[in-house]
Amino acid sequence: MPEEYLQAAFEIKASCDEISRRILRWHWESKPGGHGFDALLEHVRRRQEESPAYYGHMPDVGRKTSWQQLDTTLCMRVLLDPENDASQPLDLLGNTAHPGAARRACNAVRTARNEAAHASDRSSGGQAAILFDEAVECVEDAYVGTAFSEKELAKYYQLSRDYLRRCGVGGKEPSPPPDTPSAAGETAGRDEAAGSAAPEVHIHPTGAARQKAAAARQKAERTARAGQRAEPAAKAPRSAPAGRSGTAARGSAPRKPAAHTKPKNRRAGRGEPAGSRAALIAAAAALLIGLAVRAAGMGLLPFL
Repeated sequence: MPEEYLQAAFEIKASCDEISRRILRWHWESKPGGHGFDALLEHVRRRQEESPAYYGHMPDVGRKTSWQQLDTTLCMRVLLDPENDASQPLDLLGNTAHPGAARRACNAVRTARNEAAHASDRSSGGQAAILFDEAVECVEDAYVGTAFSEKELAKYYQLSRDYLRRCGVGGKEPSPPPDTPSAAGETAGRDEAAGSAAPEVHIHPTGAARQKAAAARQKAERTARAGQRAEPAAKAPRSAPAGRSGTAARGSAPRKPAAHTKPKNRRAGRGEPAGSRAALIAAAAALLIGLAVRAAGMGLLPFL
């Protein structure tokens, strides 16, 4: 059994052939003149004669009997023909509403098909899947509502998502279609739960849906970053005890001068007994003087 990415590359090549046939047939049937498959073969034979260098190295178109037998090489050779030397130029891409977009789509499909045809390892298979996804976007820009309906383009987007997964690009499993509300909610929940994990490549059915999904992912990322910034602010009250302890430490600092004032208080305490002794001495002296005066009055002290 071939490797998964080689099988995916083979299917990418087949999908590019299918898209190329659809684009060529739509242009061919929209042009003036004959619209049949035989008219296309006749045009190719005439151009091979007029421009052998451009139409060289191509399989014999005489063996082709239906549109299903055409591949990308032949379809894009006709669509991208510069027709500088054509006797009857058709200018298939120039006769559309968006010639530039149509030419980009054809080149993108041809590039994806060539990459898939030469894929030999997982890296080249993944590159083919990426190019096919880009080709589908270009086809949508040029041919939505004309050669392809939105439903048909959604099918190719689904195939692109599957090819990316099988080639190891954009995650391990495909994301559900975004048009399902529950699936979209689950996808958004998984995206938010992923957090800072590497973003996956999500493929959506239309370009508009891709833009909406990208805006949603950016909003989710901004919300996650805002939540991360809010976490330190929410944790700030927990550090309040440390702040209070610091405040208490700072509040206890003024008590140090009170410690220095204690010796003064002690000296004041020692001064109180000294005052009391002076009062006692004065009282005793007054008492002695009073006694002496009384004794003198009584003649007990002749020397006074």
